[in-house]
Amino acid sequence: MKKLLLAGLITLPMLMSTALMADEIEDQIQAGLKAYQDKDYKIAVDELKFAMAQLEKLAQNDNKKLLPPALDGWSMQDDDSGAQAAMSMLGGGTTIGANYTRGNENIHIQIIANSPMIAMVGMMINNPMMAAADENTKPYRYKRIKGIKQTEGTSTEITLLLVGQIMIKIDGENLKDTAVLEQYLDAMDMKALKEALLS
Repeated sequence: MKKLLLAGLITLPMLMSTALMADEIEDQIQAGLKAYQDKDYKIAVDELKFAMAQLEKLAQNDNKKLLPPALDGWSMQDDDSGAQAAMSMLGGGTTIGANYTRGNENIHIQIIANSPMIAMVGMMINNPMMAAADENTKPYRYKRIKGIKQTEGTSTEITLLLVGQIMIKIDGENLKDTAVLEQYLDAMDMKALKEALLS
């Protein structure tokens, strides 16, 4: 009973925060609508821009559920490096990421969807001759998904291209066994990724 109460107390602020944000978004949309009806178009645009930014934040938080949970013995931290803001400046798209650590072992997972930069990566993945130009890069395949694998020093990076529009990058540093990278790939729901991120 005490554990249930404690869990409730921990999650309540998160639920309240989401509810308050939703109310704030609704208020901004209503304010934008009123400004439009009053022909205060600049104010209407400003109010709706704010609402859109808040909606994008909600969508971003929801997309984080697509990241794999930490494996046993590992810890997970959200990657709040501002990558989504940078993505918007580079032509749009969606990006989510997380860092996973175990001692001095580090893994970073990044998922990018519907971004112009994916086309450049796709050229390398679909053209083995381009990958062969770099001695540290080799063609790679995870199940039926094509990709490339880059190894340099203590770093191993796998990049996959899912249905041409979703890029999955998993980068490991100081790993005792690089097989853990595929274990994280195994923990990802590829079907859910496609359903949530394909435009």
